[in-house]
This record gives sequence, C-alpha cells and structure tokens, in this order.
Amino acid sequence: MSKSIMERPIYRITSYIYAFFITNLYFLLLISPFIIVYYLAEFTVQNILLYYVTLIPFGPALAALLKTMDKLVIDKIIQPTADFWHYFVQNFKVSMKYWLIQWTIFVILIIDIYYANLNFSSISIIFLIFILFFLILMLYAFPILTRFEVKMKNLFVISFYSMFRYIKKTFLNASTLVAFAIIYYAFPGVFVLFFMSLLCFFLMYNLQPVFKQLQEQFLKQEE
Repeated sequence: MSKSIMERPIYRITSYIYAFFITNLYFLLLISPFIIVYYLAEFTVQNILLYYVTLIPFGPALAALLKTMDKLVIDKIIQPTADFWHYFVQNFKVSMKYWLIQWTIFVILIIDIYYANLNFSSISIIFLIFILFFLILMLYAFPILTRFEVKMKNLFVISFYSMFRYIKKTFLNASTLVAFAIIYYAFPGVFVLFFMSLLCFFLMYNLQPVFKQLQEQFLKQEE
C-alpha cells in the first residue's frame, strides 16, 4: 500500500522547515525592539537600560518557542501560528516573572564586570562564571516552566537540582550554548537569532527523558 502524502519523508521535511521558519519569524517579531536597538545603539553600560527594556519580551517569546518545539518533538507536527501564540499567552505570566528576575541578575552581573575591569580586573572572571552558571540554569528553567506548573522558588530549586542530577544533559545543553556562541563569534549580529527555533527544538528533544523523570517524581510526591 502506498503511503499517504503526509507520511512521505519529503512532506515531513517540508513541514518541519516551515514550522521552524514561521515560529522563528514570530519570535523575531516579538523581540524586534531589541533588534532595532542592536543596530542603533552600541551594547555598552551607558546603554544597558535601553537594552534591558527592549529585551523584556524575550522571556515570553522564548517560552512560546520552546513549548511549540516541545509539541513538535512529541507530535511530529504542529500548527505554527496557532500553537505559538496559544503558548505565548498560556505561559506569558510565569515566563515574564522568571525572565525579569533572570534578566535583572544578568544586567547586574554585566555592570559588575564593567566596573571590575576598571578597578579589579582579576575578579571579573567571578562575575563571568556566575553569568555562565545562570545561563545553564536558564536552559533548564525555561523548558521546565513550559512543561510543569511550579512556583517560582521551586522552579529555581528544580532547575538547580536538574543541572547536577542530569549532568550529561547539562553538558550537552552547555555544548549547544557554546556552539551558539561560536556561530555568533563567526557571524556577529542578529543573524544567529534565525537559528533559535532549531536551538529550542534540540533542547526540548534533549530534555524529554528529564521531563519524564521529573513528572514521575512529581506524581510520587502527590501520592
């Protein structure tokens, strides 16, 4: 029996490319104020407040993209427009709350690095390590908040726990982050943002076993 058109590899590949493109487009639309500022104002401490404000939508946009890619991993097919905006609204409150905390911490650490380089350059590495730590923590926190209903305090605790409990996944996520940084170094600019949907897809694919184990632990606690 011949396969239907939806079962053929070419259709699946095309639908995946379409899903990646459309959802990435919506993500870029949501963070367009940051993209505009990126080209108009240099990223300096003097302009940090401007960058802080324009990157506020990044949190909900990233959460929507991650959850949409999570559905693509599980169901193998999505409705890019309907799903993305549905998850954007669904996770807006919690993702915005978490991102404001996380982004504020990042900005404080960036300012600390700036002044440390002016006065005590040897300690700037400490602030850089903190930034890397919170970046890796974020690679767990955002996916988790799109999958589970957790309080903000528990979100940080579970993310911190997962970093060390699933060390192989953490290393893989960190490697992905490094690869993303290398691409940015090779092709500086907002060009790398066009890979966000692929990055989110890979992260959610990589974290499926973690989600399963965390869900089993939550169920045991409820019992």
